[in-house]
Amino acid sequence: MRYPVKNTDTAAGTPYTATAMRAGTTAILNTLHRHAAGYLAFDELRRRTGESAATVTAGIAELQQMGYQIEIHPHFGLRWLGSPDRLTVDEICALVNSRVIGREVLVFEETTSTNDVVERLARSDAQEGVVVFAEAQTRGRGRHGRKWESPRGKGLWFSVLLRPALPVAAYSRITVAASVAVARAVEARIKWPNDVVIRERKLAGILTETGKNAVILGIGVNVNNAPEDFPSALRDQATSLRIETGHPQDRAALAASLLGRLDDYYHRAQTNFEAVAAEWADLCVSLGKQIVVRIGHRRIEGEACALDGDGALLVRRDHGHIERLLAGDVIQER
Repeated sequence: MRYPVKNTDTAAGTPYTATAMRAGTTAILNTLHRHAAGYLAFDELRRRTGESAATVTAGIAELQQMGYQIEIHPHFGLRWLGSPDRLTVDEICALVNSRVIGREVLVFEETTSTNDVVERLARSDAQEGVVVFAEAQTRGRGRHGRKWESPRGKGLWFSVLLRPALPVAAYSRITVAASVAVARAVEARIKWPNDVVIRERKLAGILTETGKNAVILGIGVNVNNAPEDFPSALRDQATSLRIETGHPQDRAALAASLLGRLDDYYHRAQTNFEAVAAEWADLCVSLGKQIVVRIGHRRIEGEACALDGDGALLVRRDHGHIERLLAGDVIQER
């Protein structure tokens, strides 16, 4: 079942029209993408997809017409060269393999915030696992309403509708699990409470909000941003995968990889959170450090020790008292 946002909803934006890629073409796309390391013989492609020669030929032509780069060699067969630099429902769905997260995908050219769209979907009783991507956000936000820069076509800006079988007090587990999933997918580290970092520079952020019987998980990942895509005030604090690797990234493939990881860790957060917390601890750059956290007008200083069973950070104050923190701004680490 689909839960489209009406095109007249100007606050949400207009979703891309799905290209209605045929099932055979989707299977060809998936197979070539997963065999991108080298050539794949035509007959082997037929065997792996279970499609006829005519369907494979037509599917390859359809993909090329849509902008996918596929080399056809008379002796070696077919070789995947790249995707058009545009997120599409068809490609993400062809590549993702998950139980819950990604079972339904919407892609918008532009919206205010993907969290806003998912909040509306939650109120309309959309099913758990629906994911909303936007090529650009006009009012993307981080924690405390801070602006999240979302330049068009540069990153992955998306939100997921979740209905976890957890008490509200344990919803912090979702943020913890999402942090681990994103960090594993992009080979980065975690900075409490919701940042994914490389070389102490912010690569991705996570914003968890609650809606009608739901958790809205918002994620922003800087993928192909160049330094000039960041405001001057953030250039020493932010980074992207392109900056770190020195070459552009396939955003659709990364989107599918992220959804698969999120789906896995979302399941673990509800069934074996202790293991997720242990992974988080291995990846977190904040643990073991003396930190200063600001929560409203409060200032808390102490050693970041561990997570508790609900995903809160445990901080040992100078007098030995353990403070339990669900959120806050780290203003100093040493």
